[in-house]
Amino acid sequence: MNVQNPEILGDDELTVPQLPALKTEIRAIVDARDAAIAKITEAAETLENAYALSKEADRLAAKAHMGRKFYGLDRSERGDFKALFRDSFDLEASVETYRQQVDASIWTYLLEHTGITEMMDVTAARAFDQDLRDEVQPVTMETLRATFADLMGNADLIFARGLATAFSKLDARFKSHDAFKLGSRMILTRVFSEYSGSFSHSGWERETIIDIERVFAKLDGMKPNGGMLMQAIEDSRRGGGYGPKQSLTESTYFRIRGFKNGNAHLWFTRDDLVEKANKVLADFYGEVIPDAAPADMDGEAFRSGSNLPAKDLQFYHSPEGVTDRLLSDLYLPEGAHVLEPSAGTGHIVRALLAKKPDVKITAVELHPDRVNQLRKLEGRNVQIIARNFLNEPTFPVYDAVVMNPPFYGTHWMDHIRHAWDFVKDGGKLVAVLPVSASVSETSKHLAFRRWAERVNGGRTWGMFTDLPPESFAECGTRINTVILTLRK
Repeated sequence: MNVQNPEILGDDELTVPQLPALKTEIRAIVDARDAAIAKITEAAETLENAYALSKEADRLAAKAHMGRKFYGLDRSERGDFKALFRDSFDLEASVETYRQQVDASIWTYLLEHTGITEMMDVTAARAFDQDLRDEVQPVTMETLRATFADLMGNADLIFARGLATAFSKLDARFKSHDAFKLGSRMILTRVFSEYSGSFSHSGWERETIIDIERVFAKLDGMKPNGGMLMQAIEDSRRGGGYGPKQSLTESTYFRIRGFKNGNAHLWFTRDDLVEKANKVLADFYGEVIPDAAPADMDGEAFRSGSNLPAKDLQFYHSPEGVTDRLLSDLYLPEGAHVLEPSAGTGHIVRALLAKKPDVKITAVELHPDRVNQLRKLEGRNVQIIARNFLNEPTFPVYDAVVMNPPFYGTHWMDHIRHAWDFVKDGGKLVAVLPVSASVSETSKHLAFRRWAERVNGGRTWGMFTDLPPESFAECGTRINTVILTLRK
């Protein structure tokens, strides 16, 4: 996606002002900042010398009055007297604190001045704020150019991520663009208190409404209006006193009807902006062709039955953060036998060995180059099978199956169904899947979830666990993912 692509947003929409780093303004900012740090350093050194002199003066005074005090009026307790003395003064710490305050203010100004903050969703803005609380990078020509070259080069990504984040908070289906697209209406649950009629106390409702107002204003080429919709909703619900109530609020882009049960319906009033938003979502997540199947399919029907490998042997290795989460709740007894049916280059295998060195692992992989890399792990506890897993005969002998199957289309369904037949009674299957596995409403996905719930003993709680957004970013994809856990 390119937020300045006329095909998506128009010629001048979402244009981020050029960073003044290439103009005289940024040089003036850095020069003024450096001069301020130099002056405060000079002042701190003067203070350090002054406090040393005041202590020497007090020592000499003690020789003069021999420790006597005029108790009728002890002037040493007055503030103006005490201001002459300090028990300790850390020059370096004081100057560094001043430097951080100045630099944090400059970063804040420049992010606002360049329009970057208007591209950020509330979550990203809060993360930026936390970064400035934790550690403040010095403001120099080099750091400004490097930081803003990166930020402005990724302005389209920042905006797309913000749009996706905002709508995925409203409805989990937006985490998977192939599963759901913006339509004319959305249902927001538990936005208002059923008892007081006011906004719920969690805070996400306000933030999300501010976010969706912001992204639609940017899509329209307008400056975000800082929560005017939020204020209008609050104003429309003030009447009628304490208690459940209904309301209707209209703005430039939305119509929101609040109900007594705390829910709300949100209508988009600009179809052209909905179309733009969907294009941004499509580019951010990547278009995926959804599968279709009759709604009355039984538990077996979601399988394709082709036993063919995924298209182009599509492969995303499992990053360290993913393997950590995948194995975090997996109990493996001594000498456990584990199957990894989509072993790739061995990221999960290595993580399993690190977690439980005595575990016995059977790793299956079809791709010749990846098999060659897996061979380096082969040994007493690791067996490598270089074949198509979908053609392997099933034997329910494994304590656990741990897998990251191919994501293409719904090919992962075939792998999960086949892998389940390798799990012995009392065993567990854990798998990384695209988020569409848990939220997509195609009949094929619904059939898969019906089957998963049935084989999981009717348990749905904990069956799907969200992984952090962009967990596979290092692999070149921003697909949202979940962990599927099934117990036999």
